[in-house]
Amino acid sequence: MTRAERVGRRALWAALVLVAAPARADDDGPLSRLAADVRVKLDAASKARIATPTPPVPVTVKWKAVKVGSVDLGDQLVALAAADLDRDGKAELYAVTARDVVAISLTSGRAKELGRVAFSGELAARPPRDVVGVAVADAGVVVASVSTWARGLRVSWHGKTLVADPAAPGFLLCPGEHALLAEGRNYFGDAANAIYAARCRADLVDPTGLPLRIRAALSITGKLDVDVETCAAPGACHPAGHYELANVGVAFDVADVDRDGKPEVVYASASAPGDPDMLRVVTLGDDDKRPPLKKFTGGVAGVVAIDLDGNGTQEVVAAVRLVGSTQVDLWRLL
Repeated sequence: MTRAERVGRRALWAALVLVAAPARADDDGPLSRLAADVRVKLDAASKARIATPTPPVPVTVKWKAVKVGSVDLGDQLVALAAADLDRDGKAELYAVTARDVVAISLTSGRAKELGRVAFSGELAARPPRDVVGVAVADAGVVVASVSTWARGLRVSWHGKTLVADPAAPGFLLCPGEHALLAEGRNYFGDAANAIYAARCRADLVDPTGLPLRIRAALSITGKLDVDVETCAAPGACHPAGHYELANVGVAFDVADVDRDGKPEVVYASASAPGDPDMLRVVTLGDDDKRPPLKKFTGGVAGVVAIDLDGNGTQEVVAAVRLVGSTQVDLWRLL
């Protein structure tokens, strides 16, 4: 420890002793004034750290599916993410195939390809028969990985050009959560705790405005486990609910589209890839028997919550494809 570090530590302990010591009403000396000043600054720092919760303002949602457009990806879609990487205030879609990551705009009521980057480098040693893909928005980039390549991509924009750097080996399931595929299999982890996919959210709030932290993980049995925590302060999160949904496919996401503080899970059924499919919406904590939102002739290959117009309200976009087709139809849920 350096001399400066020793001096700093002594000063910190002295301040703590001053703050902890009881103040006397007749004590107006320099040490007492210093202690009072330290207390005021510590109180201000504590209040600044814990922001006053702001309850969400509900909006009316019709939950109606409207087709936005179609995009030919050149290969079958295996993962879908949403992020505003170009920082224009409106989020883009990032579609992942076994070969590329494709950026798609859904502004002006139509789908348009913005750019694409290709996977490269060393092929995966023992990939599963079915291609597995994951895409997660994390710290200003989209991290995309597929089972055909040893490394994924960190996708971002350089000016008006979509660029990519190599990502770490493995799959980023959620920010800060990496996983490896079971060797030769299409799931993560061992057989006893195997999951197909996971989704995490840390940007939603409960009805009182307290931040939520949510993790939804899909087991190989088709059961979706959703764990919700409320966070009174950074690092001070507590369990707020555990929910289970059955017959869930690999296309799902968590959102609060109606902004009532009660998140919804939007998910496809656990049908075979490309088979006729349907979308369901379930509000966590509500025992509602809402009928399927939409039935499709093709399979739902991806579902994401996305702020398309930059107004702070998220919508849901679903990507639908037929068996063997490289084209996806994009549907917006209003």
